[in-house]
Amino acid sequence: MNQKIIFFDIDGTLYDSEVGVPESARKAINNLLEKNHIPIICTGRTRAMIPEYLMNIGFMGIIAGAGTYVEYKGEVVHNKVVGEEETKEILSFLQKNGIKHVAEGPEHVYFDPNDSSEEYDFINQLLDVIGKDKGKSIDHDNVRINKISCFTNNSEEETKILQFIENKYHEIIHHGGVLELLPLGYTKATGIQTLLKHLRIDRKDTYAFGDSMNDIEMLDYVEYGIAMGNSYTEVLKMAKYKTKSLKEDGIFYGLKEFGLI
Repeated sequence: MNQKIIFFDIDGTLYDSEVGVPESARKAINNLLEKNHIPIICTGRTRAMIPEYLMNIGFMGIIAGAGTYVEYKGEVVHNKVVGEEETKEILSFLQKNGIKHVAEGPEHVYFDPNDSSEEYDFINQLLDVIGKDKGKSIDHDNVRINKISCFTNNSEEETKILQFIENKYHEIIHHGGVLELLPLGYTKATGIQTLLKHLRIDRKDTYAFGDSMNDIEMLDYVEYGIAMGNSYTEVLKMAKYKTKSLKEDGIFYGLKEFGLI
């Protein structure tokens, strides 16, 4: 079989807070390596937010920050960091309007450590895994970021953000009042394009597994875009292929169905 490259989202696809990474998924990644295929993490999380235990499963590279960061075998292929003035402008706007947000970068995650609201619970839980040193208090004069996640309480806040960022950022509206802001021109699909060009791999040899709103471009771009059974309705509707849910060993099942393992 010709070598294939397979992209895996993390949250809701490879990892679940209740079960962690299913043993079947770990086995599947190992099987891919045995067959000389290339497993790659492709996540909305920035590089700083990816724990090393995930890489140690056997992934050969990372597309992080929803396409803004690309790494292969430890080499940084691409890293889009938002400009200093642009960063100050958007963070100041969010702070002025009382909109909770997390600034996510390649080295650190920036947030308000004095805010104990539930929107920030996941950051503190994540830092327990990736290391407390990866978290920093937001300082608008010393922040290196790839993207920003905003937490909106109502449609008015969401509209206010969308009006402010018009023609400045690419936005992804998630369920549960989360708005992801990316530099214009960046998606998981563009990250995949960058890595394929770097490795000189043809698009016809690409597969991807995802479940969320920021996976739509990825699943549409690759030759075989596979939605997890637990995907959002919008993702299930657009995906050409579907597998079982994460808790039903969806990754192992999907790879088996396509004859990759």
